Amino acid sequence: MNILMPAIFHPYTGGITYHVDNIIRHLIHLSPYNFHILNYHFQGELKKIPPNTWVYRVGYIKGIRGPTYTCMGYLLGKKLIEKYNIEIIHSHYAFPQGFLGALLSRKYRIPHVLTLHGSDVLLLSKHPLGRILFNYALKYCDRIICVSKYLKEQLPKEYQDKSEVIYNGVDFKIFYDEGIDEDYGLFVGSFVPQKGLYTLIEAVKNIDFDFKFIGDGPLFSKVKEYIEKKGIKNIQLLGRKDQMEVAKYIRRCSFLVLPSTSEGLGMTLLEAMASGKCVIGSNVGGIPELIRDNYNGFLFEANNVEMLREKIEILVNDRELRKKMGRNGREFSRRFSWEGVAKRLDTIYKELKEDRLI
Repeated sequence: MNILMPAIFHPYTGGITYHVDNIIRHLIHLSPYNFHILNYHFQGELKKIPPNTWVYRVGYIKGIRGPTYTCMGYLLGKKLIEKYNIEIIHSHYAFPQGFLGALLSRKYRIPHVLTLHGSDVLLLSKHPLGRILFNYALKYCDRIICVSKYLKEQLPKEYQDKSEVIYNGVDFKIFYDEGIDEDYGLFVGSFVPQKGLYTLIEAVKNIDFDFKFIGDGPLFSKVKEYIEKKGIKNIQLLGRKDQMEVAKYIRRCSFLVLPSTSEGLGMTLLEAMASGKCVIGSNVGGIPELIRDNYNGFLFEANNVEMLREKIEILVNDRELRKKMGRNGREFSRRFSWEGVAKRLDTIYKELKEDRLI
């Protein structure tokens, strides 16, 4: 079966790339799939891509990336559909990928699956123009997949019947309990406003403990300048790291903190749990679906510096509690596998193909 997949993919890093890579690698072990990915244009050659996968560079204009990706992707997508007899379109993220998938689905009457990853539901759908694009993608798809219950609950009622929750999986080959605690707290994520970085900085700046921040994004320079201006010495900004490097830092940290003000699920929490680490997360979005307060970590009110500081200090001062919560988290994480995700997607693809033939 040939699948057209508008998505963000390698060499770009991030949650969607990681998600798409994993589902492809597991799906090809279940059925003879071929994946054709409509990716943002990139420079250089890809070194590591899954088998049976072809990645196409879709041109765009900086500043109007979404609209131009849609136009160029539509032209390229038509050629691929006609050349490779595409049977399913599976888009990742509502716009521009899901919007593009909806356009191609309508033209060729090909079943369309749309996976919603978080900010497309929590941010894009709240914007006046974004809402129109978001609803178009939802209207013209056959199945909607949400990576958390919270995201599904945010969808308009008319789309609930064709939506379901499929949690992300964890790669247990790289996220495992190494039995090492090098006495530092860790943040992993994009440097964007909704990650709550300033709340975390204010909470830890006077704690006698080291903290490492991994990631980059629009706020990176401002965060770096803020830390330097305030003379904060216990925070180290490590910048962007590849998945193997991130996994190593997670396996060796004391605990992981995700202080988001908006979050679809929070994959880094699951990865930390799989690595035997306790976690702290804000009580927003899909995070409470992963953190059982006082069992595998702590929840705190978003933007509440004092409450976050209190939770962090508990873990800083109690290594045994960190170990106990980490063991609980590792046990909890075992229910999240990419094999399970792939099996469910395999069923969905085959159901849609059969429905098309009727």
